[in-house]
Amino acid sequence: MSRRWLKFNKHSLPVVQVHIEGERYTALIDTGAGISFIEPQLALEFGLPKVGEYLIRTLGGRQSFCRTVELPPVGFAGLELTHCLAAVDSLSSLRLNINFILGVNAFTNRRLHIDFKEGRVYIFPER
Repeated sequence: MSRRWLKFNKHSLPVVQVHIEGERYTALIDTGAGISFIEPQLALEFGLPKVGEYLIRTLGGRQSFCRTVELPPVGFAGLELTHCLAAVDSLSSLRLNINFILGVNAFTNRRLHIDFKEGRVYIFPER
């Protein structure tokens, strides 16, 4: 079975380069996040309409509702991830200089392997 991969800094968070509508963006792969996230300004630039709301709960106990949008297909290691919901929220407090967080919902019907030692995120094609 073939697999494709994206590189990130070894022994670090899996921050990778992805493509949307022909442009390159930076995303954190977060398999602990039940939903993906997008920066508010980017959601506006893409013209993504609100499709609902999502209750965000942080480890510190904070709760808030964020509007949700449907992300356009994301180019990931030469493959295209299907549309998924994303909560619109500022990611600047993470200090990672990222545009997106790709949660588990971005990888529906896919298998991932994150190799922190080598600094690679492997993705397997849909079955």
